[in-house]
Amino acid sequence: MTSLWPAPHHPSPVVGAVSVPASKSLMARYFIVAALGSKPSIIRAPLRARDSALMAQALRNLGVEVIWERGETEAEDVITVRGGQMHGGTIDAGLAGTVMRFVPPLAALASGETRIDGDAGARVRPMGPVVEALRALGARIDATENAKGEPALPLTIYGKGGLTGGEVEIDSSASSQFISALLLAGPRFERGITVRSTGAKVPSVPHLNMTVDVLRRAGIEVRCAPNTWTVLPGEPHLGGVTVEPDLSNAAPFLAAAMVTGGEVSIPRWPEQTTQPGAQITEIFERMGAAVESTHDGVLTLRGPQTISPLDADLHDVGELTPTIAAVAAYAAGPSRLRNIGQLRGHETDRLAAIEAELTRVGCGARIEGDDIVIEPAPLHGAQMRTYADHRMATFAAIIGLRTSGVVVENIETTAKTMPHFPAMWNGLVEAEN
Repeated sequence: MTSLWPAPHHPSPVVGAVSVPASKSLMARYFIVAALGSKPSIIRAPLRARDSALMAQALRNLGVEVIWERGETEAEDVITVRGGQMHGGTIDAGLAGTVMRFVPPLAALASGETRIDGDAGARVRPMGPVVEALRALGARIDATENAKGEPALPLTIYGKGGLTGGEVEIDSSASSQFISALLLAGPRFERGITVRSTGAKVPSVPHLNMTVDVLRRAGIEVRCAPNTWTVLPGEPHLGGVTVEPDLSNAAPFLAAAMVTGGEVSIPRWPEQTTQPGAQITEIFERMGAAVESTHDGVLTLRGPQTISPLDADLHDVGELTPTIAAVAAYAAGPSRLRNIGQLRGHETDRLAAIEAELTRVGCGARIEGDDIVIEPAPLHGAQMRTYADHRMATFAAIIGLRTSGVVVENIETTAKTMPHFPAMWNGLVEAEN
């Protein structure tokens, strides 16, 4: 049976502080780069969530040593990763895009047969670009075809212990993860790799910058040109890293201040970061927020009395769209969130999901090409679907904060990246204000 979670209703100003868990995106990249080195690497303050657990187990199943020592708190956890000659295995990707896209290049470097599958929702997500690129580089891969006739999970990869590498072209218009997957494994290709993007504009360029930064941190030379990335061969050594808080997961809590005219603080906000989620503060400032940071890394956002409508290109920060859409539902006029067609290939078709759920609670919403237009109206309670998508679950929680009678289906899907979200949300809402 589908669980039902009554979303806390608190239209008066929410005031509090929230410590958010570690970045899923950085975690995935640290895992992959560490797995490709023979020296041990240490990952501190990692993310305890389904996505990171799936990645850790995927690496173990390929023969990588992954030791996860748990402390009393997540911040005290330490993961040691040591790579070596990888072998085939069976991989469960769940709904983790990073696992289903980042692991196939490693499997192509392994010796033996690797089968990768995931949840039902993962089997409809795009996989073609990374599969075709690996085939062009000499890998043998059997793939299922989705309804569009494109390669999809489950995959079987017949690793030969290495790949020559070289130049490859890829259409990454559906996800920057396709390019990141090849770049992260590139150091272990005999000739390295040069990836050229041939499709429309690459989505979420900040995530590619993150990939380049992690490789360089591990001592790998990366050369960047317009729509082209070259990774030189070498053995990466990540050394010791501490994972930043996940700024995209901080966004719903900042949104709580936006929709209630409250004030929310996030500790350990990095002064400099490659996380695209950091752009949420600038976006919310455009919608009327006041934001300030202290010298010790605490970021505080104060929500406005009246939320300004937003017209913005969110192509590079698509993962923030559900949070921004929830806030836009309470704006003083229509908003247009532009150039986010890539959201059709996430855990669900997020464009269609946002349109459906806003309509369900009485807000005007329509998709126009790769944009979504949101026309605020008086909202009412409803049972809101999450589509097994963690960001749609937090989207519904934001709506429920200001509109009574919202019930959220399957709030547990937030465990993908934020296992304790319901308790964290309740703790913020119920704090002394």
